Amino acid sequence: MSEKACMIKVVGRTICIYPSQDVMRVIGKRYSLLLIGLLGNEGATSFNDILANCAKPRPSLLSKRLEELQALGLIKREVVIDKPLRVRYSLTTKGAQLRELLIPLFSWLERPEMMTESAERDKS
Repeated sequence: MSEKACMIKVVGRTICIYPSQDVMRVIGKRYSLLLIGLLGNEGATSFNDILANCAKPRPSLLSKRLEELQALGLIKREVVIDKPLRVRYSLTTKGAQLRELLIPLFSWLERPEMMTESAERDKS
């Protein structure tokens, strides 16, 4: 592994960023973080409930994002045998761990000195 891929040094330890590229590529996409937050807040949730709570993305885009997060092992898809047949999504242990790690980042970003002008307008 090249030295450039290992960019964060912490107390005698080097953390390589390269292995995280797949996760970063997906969570950087539209609705990914919102889905992780929503599923962490609500628990197992149906596709239609997710759609209703995600600022109305196209269903095809939402499906794609759910598939990508599932492929990374961050969410799980459960088919509920019922009439009508239902599908529910929830965070896996790995997804819940990622959500917990994101909380300090977003708390830091909410600090007044971190707010951009557009974020200030959106908040009011």
